[in-house]
Amino acid sequence: MNRKIFVAATVGALMMLLLVSCKPKAALAANIIIGTTDKVASLDSADAYAVHDWEVIKNISDGLLTWKPGTTDLEADLATDMGKISPDGLTYTYTLKNGIKFGDGTPLTATVYAAQLNRLLTIGPKCPNDVADTLAVPYVKSITAPDDKTIVFQLTTPIAFFPQILAGAPYVASDPNIFKADACNLFPTAPVYGVGAWYIDSYNADEQMVLKPNPYYTGPLKPQAKQVIVRFYSDPNTMALAVQSGEIDVAWRLFSPDQLTQLKGVSKLSIGTINGGAIRYLILNHTQKPFDDPNVVKAIASAVDRNEIVDKVYGGQVNPLYSMVPPGFLGATDAFDKMYGAPNLDAAKKYLEASGYSAANPAKIELWYPPEHYGASTAAWMQVIKKQLEATGEMQVTLQAQEWSTYAPALTGGKAYGAGVLGWFFDYPDSSNYLDPFVFNRGEGTNVTTPQEGSLTGIPINDKAKQLVDLLNKADIETDQAKRADLYKQAQDIYADLVVTLPLFYQAEHVVYRSDIKGSSAYATAETLNIGPNIVFYYSLIKKG
Repeated sequence: MNRKIFVAATVGALMMLLLVSCKPKAALAANIIIGTTDKVASLDSADAYAVHDWEVIKNISDGLLTWKPGTTDLEADLATDMGKISPDGLTYTYTLKNGIKFGDGTPLTATVYAAQLNRLLTIGPKCPNDVADTLAVPYVKSITAPDDKTIVFQLTTPIAFFPQILAGAPYVASDPNIFKADACNLFPTAPVYGVGAWYIDSYNADEQMVLKPNPYYTGPLKPQAKQVIVRFYSDPNTMALAVQSGEIDVAWRLFSPDQLTQLKGVSKLSIGTINGGAIRYLILNHTQKPFDDPNVVKAIASAVDRNEIVDKVYGGQVNPLYSMVPPGFLGATDAFDKMYGAPNLDAAKKYLEASGYSAANPAKIELWYPPEHYGASTAAWMQVIKKQLEATGEMQVTLQAQEWSTYAPALTGGKAYGAGVLGWFFDYPDSSNYLDPFVFNRGEGTNVTTPQEGSLTGIPINDKAKQLVDLLNKADIETDQAKRADLYKQAQDIYADLVVTLPLFYQAEHVVYRSDIKGSSAYATAETLNIGPNIVFYYSLIKKG
């Protein structure tokens, strides 16, 4: 080969190699703006207990286990595997992965992690939002780190759903430089770091929160944007206008049926429907008249027409619920439908007349509700229920409205109100979390058990309540899922017979987003931006453009 040609060819090849090797990495996409009507109540994992707070915490930090995006299936996160459980079910042992760092570069060791988790047991019960007393203190005796790679949980009692609890926001790794061992820190000064894909660069509680990629993140959910901005709106109408105009890319949660109908007709918008676990029901206080009479609560269960609520108030955009356990959860049944076949006014009258009630002597029913907390439609469906109960001719119903901050403790305290409306969304996606809270230790105001010092369940008020408590206790420690499902089926039958609460309907969540926003095809439910029934929204999976 001619030397000049060879040299030229060699130089050309080297230049091409240099150009390829110097090619910059693909830049992250532009900012993604998410609108929400939720407000930040706490960013301390030892205290936070609201859906939005958990969403933010789960995006800035990780736990030993997590939910596979778009599903309620568990997988290892900071742990090397799903852990080891002792034969007696009291000891859970996890090994930490290598190379994990907080967003400020601080290494995470098992020693640091265990010390931070112990805040749930020490300062957690003193924090205002009470997450520790619900998801830590009743179950966890101690959290220790025998070395820098191993974390050991010693439980107070075997519980089959403990891995579900571990996957939640209260058990993420919190930064020891921000969240000290001796105090709650609900609103730490930004920047706020975790070991997750993002860190909080800045936030204003009334305006917005800005999250940026964690440069030390080693997990699989790599950010696809330069930053995520979470913008706070005072009401859904304003948020709906913002996503229509392109002011925000994503609008998340708490739209009314009317707003969704309007948004469905807007071009360049997509609506993802997430069949999550938000339910509405009536709390019935079984120690207050007339709800202490089994015939009265069964008459109410027989008279209520859920489909009328679904169709007339919500235009078919919610679903009737015939058990506290929503469809799709382990062992879910239609126990109330099977037992009462509501609406059945003839059956309702027979129950009432068996206790001496009649048209001349109607059962006097007071039903309480919060007029704004669950949306303006609450007042409408409470009027529907009043009409349905009074259609028996033997119940006289008075509706009472009360502002939420007064209403909630009065109802769940079990002393002020005989019956009232509540909503529920699980703490962890397991059937136990739809039954246990309404039976154990006063049952959020049902009073089917009486609290007792040192007891996780309290004392049942009668034999049927004791059967229910025993079944739920067995289900909570049973590790065979088929056997657990059968126990929950039996429990739902007794629950319906007692009418512990009256389930009414469950509703999907909706995410509305612009046409240039996509979810990840690598995980389930890309059409909902990979938000699954556990309502975890991983910001890293959103792509723009």
